[in-house]
Amino acid sequence: KTIYSIVPDQNNKTVTIGTENGITTFNTQRKTFKNWIKDQGLMTIQFNSNSGTRLHNGRYLFGSSNGAVEFDKEIKTVQSYTSSMVFSDLNIFFQPVYPNEENSPLTKPINEIQSLHLNSDQNFFSLKVSSINYDYPSNILYSWKLEGFYDEWSTPERDNIIRFTNVQSGNYKLRVRAISNEDKRIVIEERSINITIDNPLWLSIWAILLYTILIGAIAVIIFRIIIARKELLISAEKILFFVNTAHDIRTPLTLIKAPLEEMQEKETFTPNGLNNMNTALRNANALMRLTTNLINFEQTETYSSELYISEYELKEFISDVHESFQPYADFKNIQFTCECDFHYLTVWLDKNKMESILRNIITNALKYTPQDGTVHIYVRNDKESWSIEVKDSGIGIPTKEQKKLFKMHFRGSNAINSMVTGSGIGLMLVWKLIQLHQGKITINSVERKGTVVKMSFPKDSKHYNKAHLANAEQKDIFCLQTIDPNELPCIYEVVKKDANSKQQKLLIVEDNDELREYLNHTLSENYNVQKCCNGKEGLLITQEYKPEIIISDIMMPEMRGDELCSILKGDIETSHIPIILLTALNGEQNILTGLKTGADEYVIKPFNIRILKATIANLLENRALLRNRFGNPESFITDSEPNNCTSDLDWKFITSVKRNVEENLGNPSFTVDVLCNLMSMSRTSFYNKIKALTDQAPADYIRAIKLTRAAQLLKEGKYNITEIAELTGFNDTKYFREVFKKHFKVSPSKYIKEGSPLNDESQSKDPIQTN
Repeated sequence: KTIYSIVPDQNNKTVTIGTENGITTFNTQRKTFKNWIKDQGLMTIQFNSNSGTRLHNGRYLFGSSNGAVEFDKEIKTVQSYTSSMVFSDLNIFFQPVYPNEENSPLTKPINEIQSLHLNSDQNFFSLKVSSINYDYPSNILYSWKLEGFYDEWSTPERDNIIRFTNVQSGNYKLRVRAISNEDKRIVIEERSINITIDNPLWLSIWAILLYTILIGAIAVIIFRIIIARKELLISAEKILFFVNTAHDIRTPLTLIKAPLEEMQEKETFTPNGLNNMNTALRNANALMRLTTNLINFEQTETYSSELYISEYELKEFISDVHESFQPYADFKNIQFTCECDFHYLTVWLDKNKMESILRNIITNALKYTPQDGTVHIYVRNDKESWSIEVKDSGIGIPTKEQKKLFKMHFRGSNAINSMVTGSGIGLMLVWKLIQLHQGKITINSVERKGTVVKMSFPKDSKHYNKAHLANAEQKDIFCLQTIDPNELPCIYEVVKKDANSKQQKLLIVEDNDELREYLNHTLSENYNVQKCCNGKEGLLITQEYKPEIIISDIMMPEMRGDELCSILKGDIETSHIPIILLTALNGEQNILTGLKTGADEYVIKPFNIRILKATIANLLENRALLRNRFGNPESFITDSEPNNCTSDLDWKFITSVKRNVEENLGNPSFTVDVLCNLMSMSRTSFYNKIKALTDQAPADYIRAIKLTRAAQLLKEGKYNITEIAELTGFNDTKYFREVFKKHFKVSPSKYIKEGSPLNDESQSKDPIQTN
């Protein structure tokens, strides 16, 4: 690296240079260097500065630390070198690897192999390369590249250990070169070795084949799911069409059934006419059951997903079901009998769903049994269960078709040929409900000879782990669902009608023109009726008309009935108005949803007009009793819980009014306007609300609260009459005496001695009545 002297030859073709490590010759034409150093036999290599010269004889003389050295002018250095490259010391994950060891990729020394095969977990490896050169050992540098991994040659250097980390699986070729340190363009020797790294197991051919199969299977499954969803959507659309049609049928059915019942009640018929009337009503009820089945079918999953069980006496329960079918059996002249092998037995069941099971089975038995046939019900009491057997002498079921009995929409070929109508839904619903009851069903049938259906159920409630106990609210819902107007007493005649000198306001919200007009015609005799065709119009009319009760259908355009109910019950100005919802949706969840919107009653189409009238009368009577209670501060205690005759909003409103008045009893400037500001209401809205809840004007109601407080103070005896008048906001004692006597029917002084006759009368009466 350090040049001490430069001596050119005579022709300047060659320059001889003295350095700190030996002699270097430079060919000025070929632009090449050649070294002569200690490795090549030069005795001394440390030459002195400016101590080189060319002699007359052409020889070269250089001074060194060991004396002067004379060279021949024809000095010759090594022009070529022999080298032998050797691979050794293979390491995997920094551990040396030897041939034929366990998990070793070597079967012989690494220097003797042409290809190195490594596993997928052996991709951290290194090896050592050496070049045997006796001519010029220090002249060797090493450079390498791994083709397929990194295709650039590494920088030539003396480090002879080649390292690779985290090499991906694949086929590679390792090429190693020995390069001259004098001229890095000169490659002294090159050697290569093929290296193969296996794919990991999850990338092996078998794994890829498995992935392909799985992806193909998943694609097929997804495709089939998409197809199934499309089919399900098409099926759901079809079912929805039938359900909507059934729902629409219920409105005209109401218009058939209700006028017939009204005529049956009011008109006088000949025996033949009465028979025809009963036939029409019976078939109207049959049509109602068919539409109910269609609607329930759409809700099969939710309809049969929960059990609400209670304990029932089985014989009475079966007898009620039997008696309900007796008129139909008599009409067809079928011998219809029921027998139990016990006198008294209590079992746990879901009444509504069990009735659905029995009604479907018995209906099929009676429907497919010809005239003069027999249908027999036999109920047995077993040790842990009870069973019921329905045996008929009907048309039977073909043997080859009996496996399809519980499939959707299945009907036997002979049933279709018999021209008896059916939907093919009942048995599927029966099967689901029996499974829900942890029961079993078997059907034995011989074509043209009859069918025997046997069902068994557990008696104890312990078998219904996921069932709910039926509470009062749910029992009421069941009654609403299974009510048969022809079997009930005439509720309308039992209910006490509210005596009104003037007709009360009633609003009908119904989108069906004929049903709306029928209700208007029927109810106009007793009420001042206003009507509209959707919830949006009903909301506007309610704000202006201020009806005392609203009857609304649920499914309507513009705004649904349940939405109208939620809005009115959530508005302080209209929350007190009773609302009756009419709907064809008779499922438990539908009823609960309707009642949760704040509806006071939920009536299912087709309805009995007498029951509807009775329901209206009940609600108006309860509202009158509630007004009487709210209007009498003596019987109204703000700390009480709200009852089922009013909403929480009305309760909070009236208690807030009473509290504000009591807090300002001694304030003579406390007026209705001040109270309206405290309640954040306009005077008109406040007047209408107080009038609706108490049947009093706001000023009268405030005065009644003050007088009630005055009566309490009179009883305590701590103040005289003048002081009490001032404490309750009456500046004029004479006026106080007059209004007190008018309210309590006795003067203040006499009240102190004898008490109020109103108190004695009110104590004998229940302050509120619930129907």
